[in-house]
Amino acid sequence: MDPVIWGIIGFVAVLFMMGLGIHVGVALGTTGIVGMYAMTHKVDFALALLTTTPYSTTNVYAFAILPLFIIMGLIAMHAGLSAGAFDAAYKWVGRLPGGMALATTWANAVFAACTGSSVVSCAVFTRISLPEMSKRSYDPNFACGTIAAAGMLGMLIPPSALMIIYGILTEQSIGKLLMAGIGPGVLLTLIFSTGIVVYGIRFPTRAPRSETAFSITEKLKATIGVSGIVIIVLGIIGGMYTGIFTPTEAGAAGAFGALVLALGMRRLGKSAFASALREAAQTTALIFFILIGAMIFARFLVLTGLPGEFVDMVNALNVAPMLIVVLFLLMYVFLGMFQDSISMMSITLPIVHPIIVGLGIDPIYFAMLVIMAIEIGLITPPLGLNVYTVRSVAVQMPEGRDITLEGIFAGILPFFFLSIFALIVLILVPPISTYIPSHLLG
Repeated sequence: MDPVIWGIIGFVAVLFMMGLGIHVGVALGTTGIVGMYAMTHKVDFALALLTTTPYSTTNVYAFAILPLFIIMGLIAMHAGLSAGAFDAAYKWVGRLPGGMALATTWANAVFAACTGSSVVSCAVFTRISLPEMSKRSYDPNFACGTIAAAGMLGMLIPPSALMIIYGILTEQSIGKLLMAGIGPGVLLTLIFSTGIVVYGIRFPTRAPRSETAFSITEKLKATIGVSGIVIIVLGIIGGMYTGIFTPTEAGAAGAFGALVLALGMRRLGKSAFASALREAAQTTALIFFILIGAMIFARFLVLTGLPGEFVDMVNALNVAPMLIVVLFLLMYVFLGMFQDSISMMSITLPIVHPIIVGLGIDPIYFAMLVIMAIEIGLITPPLGLNVYTVRSVAVQMPEGRDITLEGIFAGILPFFFLSIFALIVLILVPPISTYIPSHLLG
């Protein structure tokens, strides 16, 4: 049988197993091993993937950045630093139309620089923001939609777990990927903020402004409360930009800084610290389990020659490279309706990345477009993961017991169009993604 046919069968098998509810790591790894045996008829050759790939995938010094940044984010979460960020943001922008929604977005932008996870940000700020917006008579659907949309910033503003995983799968510079997220993250924050103000002006009863005017002293006091984590984040970004330390060293510095800050503020007890370490270990193990399966599957695909065939087929189409990029982005938005981010990248990047490189597209630029498209998928029905996260947390609270998935999807609709607009801007203005990583001093 033609090896390319084996590759196509492998893709169908992975999707079929995932449809049955089998874990994506198991589906990818099993398909790779069975496919390798079907092609070579050598059991030892196929099983060798299972013995060598886990070690070769995880035994890379640079990949230590993933658990380090995860620990940093979890320590910040358990120490309650997110609540401080929300309080500070609200005192500065609460008097604007939709001020509470603005505060949620800005606090998410700060907290995103600690967690690197959209789902974590959504869970945390549902508990923090939803009760406050409910007290101020915010439309519950718009409130939940704001929280779910603001959670998108967790995968854009560095450090971002998704960018680290992207770098592992495509062998791109993790440092450049992290720095490239600054521009898109700031852009999306500004676009969301503008949209919220316009919404607050248009529907003042659904997103009212604060009736309390805070003094400059109160604002500065609240800002000082979050200055520690801001200094840590700026130190990480500045250190990577200037080359003072590598991304892995930045992860270690961030985790240590968050620990010292939490202990200094006396917000991290023994049980909370133990929970942060346990959750970090579980999250890291889950991610690397998927990555190991993805690497096994990728090696099977290389043997089939399917990636090369796709590259040749795309080149033979003789169409504008940007049209191919747009089609890939539409694919990621569509897949985001049904799959989680890591699964999407694990399945598609072994095929998509070689095509992009072959077309001469800047891989860092394309990575930012892909991550933005994937983030849009997180708020798109029927399986918008951010929306499901917000709803699952909200229904456990008195303020959210009557909230439905349909209502949240209706409330998030303005943010969906704002996100599409941001993606179009990123496509048309590549320097937003590429300027900072192309001018790193280190």
